[in-house]
Amino acid sequence: MSNIKVLDCTLRDGGYINNWSFGEKNAKQILDNLNAAHIDYIECGFLKDCEYNIEKTQFNRIEEINNLITKSKKNNTQLVAMIIFGKFSEEKIIQKNDSITLDSIRVTFKKHEIEQVFRFFEKLKKCGYKVFVNPTNIDTYSDIELINLIQKINKLNPYGFSIVDTKGILKETDILRLFYLVDKNLSKNISLCFHSHNNLQLSFANAQCLMKVCKDRELIIDSTVFGMGRGAGNLCTELLTQYINDNYNGNYNLIPLLKIVDEQINPIFAKTPWGYSVPYYLAATNHCHPNYAKYLVDKQTVPVEVINKLLQNIPDEKKSSFDATLIKQIYLDNFSNSIDDRATLDYLKTLLSKKEILILAPGKSLVYEKERINEFIIKEKPFIISLNYIPDNYNEDLVFITNMKRFTSLNNYHIPLVVSSNIENPPKKAKVINYSSYLNDSKMFDNVALILLNLFIKIGIKKVHFAGLDGFSNIPSENYFDNKLINNAKVSEFDERNEIMSEELSKISKYINITFITKTLYNKSILKNINNNAYKNGLMGYLYE
Repeated sequence: MSNIKVLDCTLRDGGYINNWSFGEKNAKQILDNLNAAHIDYIECGFLKDCEYNIEKTQFNRIEEINNLITKSKKNNTQLVAMIIFGKFSEEKIIQKNDSITLDSIRVTFKKHEIEQVFRFFEKLKKCGYKVFVNPTNIDTYSDIELINLIQKINKLNPYGFSIVDTKGILKETDILRLFYLVDKNLSKNISLCFHSHNNLQLSFANAQCLMKVCKDRELIIDSTVFGMGRGAGNLCTELLTQYINDNYNGNYNLIPLLKIVDEQINPIFAKTPWGYSVPYYLAATNHCHPNYAKYLVDKQTVPVEVINKLLQNIPDEKKSSFDATLIKQIYLDNFSNSIDDRATLDYLKTLLSKKEILILAPGKSLVYEKERINEFIIKEKPFIISLNYIPDNYNEDLVFITNMKRFTSLNNYHIPLVVSSNIENPPKKAKVINYSSYLNDSKMFDNVALILLNLFIKIGIKKVHFAGLDGFSNIPSENYFDNKLINNAKVSEFDERNEIMSEELSKISKYINITFITKTLYNKSILKNINNNAYKNGLMGYLYE
């Protein structure tokens, strides 16, 4: 029988994609099919101090995991849960007994938590659970630090010890160095585990490398069905099991795994895809936590070379753990370019004085409701400002640009431009505003429409009309009038973006009368006040039902 085993962590690590909201029925079907596939270890989710929700794979108490079990476990399948050290109260650890289906508990911890976490391990062992030791960011350990950790592990004598490639940066030479260091020093009765992320597309290759050299102890390899996992995702369970079947006399049943892909995973992937991307590759090459890349990707404002530059600016001691405040500050510092923009403000104040103002955002309604927009333009003869693009079908008077990525794609500068100071190398005739002066405190602090409205508040503009500020639809192709503008933002985050924009627009509406002349998805209850003063002549802005 092969010494190589598979630990599927779809319900746990895959949950970062959908906030662990698999749904009770789907979670049970996933577990049942993993069981039918003869997966050796099935990780059911997180044990966490949280409010228990049967629709999620996060559990407030060990006994709640029993709710997932619908069939008897096959062969030697073991059920596992993970604890992030410090996120699950020690007093909730109950004695293992026949009524508890959970077999093993994996605990992940940071380097500075080593002394405290071993007391936690002792409690788990004493209560009868098989314990897995999972230190994060194994790449940050020196040889002597790793040997000292292994010596502690040998005294503890847990069930397993994991090489955890948190940032997805390990290459074959790294894997071999770590393996021989661990294998030489770790007690032979302790299983060696491997958990990787696929930022460099090396998870499968690294797993194969370990399978070739690990002969004298149990090797447990982590994977998820269809590679489900944040960022670039994980090693695919269906690929790993097929490889073991073909090369190491495995006995895994592939069909139940493919059923999971077809019935549970594909709908999630369609809404929130994962997989290889250049930004996540850059996170790995810069030895950064992948969430730093995600943060910058989600901004949709900077090209890939700038993302690389920003990742390089993260201090070494901060790279392993994601710090949202830090990366936001690095982002702002890079684009601060503080300038005195009083001349530009005077220019805009004079230019826009006593004019109706129509702002064109790049929503699909510019196409669907072109007739309405043109009717408004004919009647009101507004001053037209487009945001971060130059449309072909409207005679705009000004283009307002705050997005470096969008700016680099423009090639028509005959229209007057106003750009923010984060834009590099703008045309000489462009007017420039001080970028940092008009940001807000929300997650969408640099949204171009909000920046322009904050600028308008400063120069005393009292009324504006929007077209094309549609909000984010769950159908990405419906979000922009031009498919070239479609970005890789996660569909699962669109509702949050709509709420944030609605709240910020509501705040601004206390100073500026905002009307919409095209369809918008922004929160109706919040925006009612915005549209109370809309036109009453048939061309008014209003919210569509």
